Parts: sequence; structure tokens; C-alpha cells
Amino acid sequence: QGPRMEEKIGGVYVHEVDPGVEPWVVVLDFKSMYPSIMISKNICSTTLVRDGTEDESHSVSPTTNTRYVSRDERWGLVPQLLQDLMDSRDRHKEALTKANEAGDEAEAFLQDQLQYAVKILMNSFYGVFASNFYRFTHPSLGASITEWARHNIKEIISRVEDDGDDVVYSDTDSIFVRAPVEGDPPMNRPDGGADLEAWEQAKSTTLAFGESLAERFTRQGAELEFETALSSFFSHGAKKRYVGRVVWPREEMLIRGYEVRRTDSFQLLSDTMTQMFEMILDGNTIEAVDMTKSVIDRVREGDVETSQLVISRSCKGKWNTKKEEWDFSVYANPDGLPYVRAARQRIAAGLQFTPGMKVGYIVTEPDEGEKKLGVQAWLVDEIGGDPPDYDREYYAKRLAKSLGRVTDAFGWDEKNLLKGTRQSTIFDF
Repeated sequence: QGPRMEEKIGGVYVHEVDPGVEPWVVVLDFKSMYPSIMISKNICSTTLVRDGTEDESHSVSPTTNTRYVSRDERWGLVPQLLQDLMDSRDRHKEALTKANEAGDEAEAFLQDQLQYAVKILMNSFYGVFASNFYRFTHPSLGASITEWARHNIKEIISRVEDDGDDVVYSDTDSIFVRAPVEGDPPMNRPDGGADLEAWEQAKSTTLAFGESLAERFTRQGAELEFETALSSFFSHGAKKRYVGRVVWPREEMLIRGYEVRRTDSFQLLSDTMTQMFEMILDGNTIEAVDMTKSVIDRVREGDVETSQLVISRSCKGKWNTKKEEWDFSVYANPDGLPYVRAARQRIAAGLQFTPGMKVGYIVTEPDEGEKKLGVQAWLVDEIGGDPPDYDREYYAKRLAKSLGRVTDAFGWDEKNLLKGTRQSTIFDF
């Protein structure tokens, strides 16, 4: 068993920024950053210099001065394995490109899944090095990898900013840089006319800028790939919470740190959050907050379709052949779980239940004296009837809590959304 680690390994560098919306941003990713560092610096328990000797050929980590023998002297076991995996992934990516060019969707899907599987396997090596259960571990191994990662990120950010370009965000292995787009082109694709021409020109400038940055800063052990182009980027200011409108290589919305589709979410929340993000990315932050408040008000007034508030959760259970009934003892407290109670209501109504199925329910006002949530299974679609009355305050608070994680960047937190007014400070005047 390897030595236990007394202290946590230093994490990656995060270049945080003020909250707000930035137009036309390129996203650059380090290709397999940790594996690339381990290969280029020959990091392995078989190459770690443990006797204090120093040699000019050694790879020396930036902060702790941990040393590894050069590849010419001894190629580490793990770097060899990672190089084989890296080559394998490149072959799958080449096959993916050929399949796409040939229009073979089945082969393209297969090769994409294979290259992704290899990527996951490669990235698992750092986790092993940073653990204390790995037989050949050492505290310096994982620390060295993150040291070089922070060094690479900081160096590139410094050089980009020295050139007069703005780094709007950076996290782990990604760098977000504002593209030098002239004028004030729209951030959402227009239908036509001069605005569409300006949008296309801004996109072309952004793509060229991303390609040039990737080519300029790529070197051994730190290969930068131009990953994504965004016409609009919103950063909350908090770590790993941002949203972007992707225009290349495909058009979609990029969401990180916000769960639009949670297992315990409901349609109204998902739709409202998506609409809010679209408005924020268009620069309409005040309108986004007003829209959010109006949705919460409508919920409190009972002015929304109950079907938009259905929560669906998968529910386990097994058939007890002796008692001839469904058994939910797989859960420690089945009576306290709303989806178990909803499943029992389905069964009582004579409807089908199978283990693991998603069970829909509405949260209703609890009975007098009850502390746990009121729950009514959603059976309207199957047996008809009137929808149950939902707990207005419960859903209003759920909306305010989830959406407030976005709007608090503009001074509207959960409490303010529920009150409908924002607390003023001396900085507002």
C-alpha cells in the first residue's frame, strides 16, 4: 500500500470574471490535458526521482520542483500506456471524420463512442495517481500534474492578455477569449437583411480568431484545440456557472452549472429557465428578471396549467409473492418519499406499475397537522378527471430558488423574486 496523503492536492486554475454578458467568444480546450502532461513530462512512479539527485535532463515541476527522469533515460510505464491510448483515440477520430464525409451515420456514431470511451479511460489515470489506494502512488505524482496544468493555463492567459485580447473566463482545461469583432452585430441569428450579413461576418471573424489562437499556443504537452464559437456568453461570476449560445461547430445552447433537466424538475421550471437564458444571451437582463417574476406570480395566482407542474421520478419496488402486494422496503423511509406514495396511489387506482418506472405526481398542500409534502399521483392522462390542486407556495419557492441562482447575478436572489422587489443599496443610487 502506498503512503497516505496528508494534504489535498492543489486544484486547477480558475480565472474568474465579473458577472455579465459578453458577445462573440471563442472557447479553446487543451486536448486531453492531464494525459498530455503525463506523456510529455514522463510522469510515473517508475520515473520519479526519489534520491534527491539533479540533472539537466529531468522534467521539473514548476512549484514543488518534483523531478522525473527523461524519456531518453527511461520511458515511464504509464506514459507508454497513455501514448498508446492517445494514438488509438486519434485513429478513431480519423475514422469518425471519414464516416461523416461518407455519410455513414452508423459508423460515425460507433467511432464517436469509441473515441469518447478512450478519452474517459485516459482521464482516469490522473484520478488513480491522486489517490492513496493505488499501489504505485506517491503524493507528488498528482500534485505535479496539476502544477503543470496551472502553469500552462496561466502562461497562455498572460500572453493572450498581453496581446490586448480579453480572457473572459477559464476553468480547468478551457479558455474563453473575446473575439475582436467590430461594430455591434446581433448575437442571435437574424432572419435576413443587413443584420444577417453582419452576423455572418462576426461569425467568420470569430472562427478565424479561434483557429489562429489554437495554432499559436499549441506545443508539446499543451495542444490547444479550437472547440467552440459562441455568439453570446453569460457568466454568473461564480465557478462553473455559465451559459453560451453556440454557433460553431453546431448551433445549440451551452449550459454549465445549471440543471435545466433535473430528475425532480417540472416542465414550467425547465421552460422558464430556457427562456430566461435566451433573453439574457440577447442582453435583455431586465426583461428576463421581469419574466421570471411574472411566472412566479402566475403560479401563486393558480394561473398555470397543472400539467406543467408534474414531477416525474423513477421508483423502485418488488412484488411480494407471499403477501401478493408491492414492497417498497428497498427505501429506508418509503412513506416519506413522494414518488413512492404516488406509486402506491397508481396501484390503488388499478393502474400498471413496474419497478424503475417513472411516476408522475403533483405536490399538493399538506393535510392539517402534516409536516411532509402533500402528494397526488398524476393520473389525468390515463383515467381522466380534474387535475389536483397544486401547492402554490411550494412551486413558487421551487421556481424562485432555481431561477434565483441565475438572477442573483443581477441583484435578484430567491427572496427578492418571491417578494417581487429588490433590496436597494447605496450603490444603486
